[in-house]
Amino acid sequence: MIHGFDVYKMYLAMKQHFSNPKYDFFQYDGKVNAKEETYQQRNDFYFFETIARKYKKDEIQELLLASFIRSKDSTKVWIGDIKRSGKDRWVAWQKQTQSMSYLVEQDFGTMVHHMETKGYSFNDLFAPLGSHPTLLRLYIKGDVSLETLVIMDICLGFTKQWDNQMTDPLWEGLSFKIKKYKPFLSINSSKYRELMKQRFS
Repeated sequence: MIHGFDVYKMYLAMKQHFSNPKYDFFQYDGKVNAKEETYQQRNDFYFFETIARKYKKDEIQELLLASFIRSKDSTKVWIGDIKRSGKDRWVAWQKQTQSMSYLVEQDFGTMVHHMETKGYSFNDLFAPLGSHPTLLRLYIKGDVSLETLVIMDICLGFTKQWDNQMTDPLWEGLSFKIKKYKPFLSINSSKYRELMKQRFS
């Protein structure tokens, strides 16, 4: 059985993972320095207790993950918001990850359409045109998902190039999020490399 204090520690670990470059949720196995006395003195401890009663451990991790990856600022993710609207984000995240191949194929279709319209090659998607590469612009507009960016980076490693080319605060935040999100996505990279070959060659 999981307790509210366990949820609190998982919440702190997830917050550290998505805001601190030196903390890795998997390397530290979600362990953080936390005192139960401090936890019980929090005004919002009831939210942790409620979540502990309602969900299993794996579900809580996904619930927290969905809120952190959809947040613009991981340091400001509050357990009260997760208690109130986290389930909707979690359900949406589950739908996406359970139909990941379909999601990525749809996004690839968007990219192909954009390439055909603009007369771009596949490599042009990654080239810095103006301030942002085309692929990044498609993400900012909401035409390409975060998950597709992560999967493409697992396959191609393009973020290293972008890190060297851009000193843009928007990209720096997104680059960090992509790096931190990767370990949570268990994918068959060979499958997606093949899919890319089929769609873009």
